[in-house]
Amino acid sequence: MADVKFDLKDKKNIYVLVVAVVCLTSVYMFYDSIWTEFEDNQKRLIEEQKNSQAELDKLNLQRSRVPQLEAELQKAKIEFERLKEMFPEEEKVPLRLNDLYSVVRTSGVNIQEFKPNGQVEQEHFMENKYFFNVNAGYHMLGYMFAEIANFKYPTTIDNLKLNRFGSISQEVKKAEEHGWEPVTMSVSFDLTTFTSRKK
Repeated sequence: MADVKFDLKDKKNIYVLVVAVVCLTSVYMFYDSIWTEFEDNQKRLIEEQKNSQAELDKLNLQRSRVPQLEAELQKAKIEFERLKEMFPEEEKVPLRLNDLYSVVRTSGVNIQEFKPNGQVEQEHFMENKYFFNVNAGYHMLGYMFAEIANFKYPTTIDNLKLNRFGSISQEVKKAEEHGWEPVTMSVSFDLTTFTSRKK
């Protein structure tokens, strides 16, 4: 096999060497500037695609919950309307007095005194106070309190005071003669209803 020598004095060899250096330099510059940038862009786009896909998956999951969320919103609206009725912005005195009047008539208690006792302002609501003094039998009183407890709005009863009815012996005689429940107690109490506060 013949020995090949590279002669730097030969112009052809110098030309080949220069062309080789230029080609290698071009390849390196292409790799360093264009190919590296392409790979960086490719990695960035793949990452963005993953993030976008994850976001899309979240949105698709939320979209599948739309009927459930709409049903929950409808329930919340109904509950809000119910609470607005329970805690109106202004005291519905005539309607609530009508409720009380109906309960009193049905229960058979005798109202001796009734008066509004003003309002007490709390942080989020108003307390509307009423004072009652009634004469009643045990069952009448129980029925009246049970009906008040069944109102569609919250109420509280405070300062309940029970006293023996003054004419109890006459009431017992009348009850025996006529067959009705005797009035045995004189009862006073404070009734409170609630309304929302105007901000």
